[in-house]
Amino acid sequence: MSTENNQAGTAEDPFRKTSLIPYVDYDTAPPAVQEKLKVLPFRRNIFYLLGHSHGLFPHLTGIIGGCFDGRVRKIPLLDWQLIVLRTATTLGAKYEYDVNLPVAEVYEMPQEKIDAIGCPAEDVCSGKGPWSDRDRLILRIVDEQLKTYTNEAQTIKDALEVLTKEDLVEVLIILGTYSLIARVINALKIDDDPPIPGLKDMLRKAVK
Repeated sequence: MSTENNQAGTAEDPFRKTSLIPYVDYDTAPPAVQEKLKVLPFRRNIFYLLGHSHGLFPHLTGIIGGCFDGRVRKIPLLDWQLIVLRTATTLGAKYEYDVNLPVAEVYEMPQEKIDAIGCPAEDVCSGKGPWSDRDRLILRIVDEQLKTYTNEAQTIKDALEVLTKEDLVEVLIILGTYSLIARVINALKIDDDPPIPGLKDMLRKAVK
């Protein structure tokens, strides 16, 4: 896209300054996409990018929504956030990190874990840092997957000493989902969301 076209696009959309494609137009989007854009009580630019995939976006939001709902998601909320924040940090997806950090903070992820989320994989494996045994296994899974797209058999064996089979598969699904989102974020140069007054209070109601 030329600079002229990109600047012309931003003049029509106050939310768009860096995105390489326009955000989906709510008024002209299919009803199924409009319905999913209204799920949260505030705007998220990532939904307005993913919404261009009219067929897949509504189904993808089903997975994302399941992560937000403790009646659907099996692993604890802070396990979910550990996966997301590590994935976002490793892949350099600042937007994904910024969107999820308030969730981790609202549900009291210890600050020392937030501060250490970008620590080297070697530190995780060697016992350094503020991580529980469960945290270390989840981080090993995430780090191996993001580096090699697979896991060592020993990592899976060790994980099953701490995680159930259901937990393990859910960890991998969440990791894959948020890796996908991070890659969309990075490829299309998403804009930061505008400030959301009262965000943490809304998160307390929206996330279970």
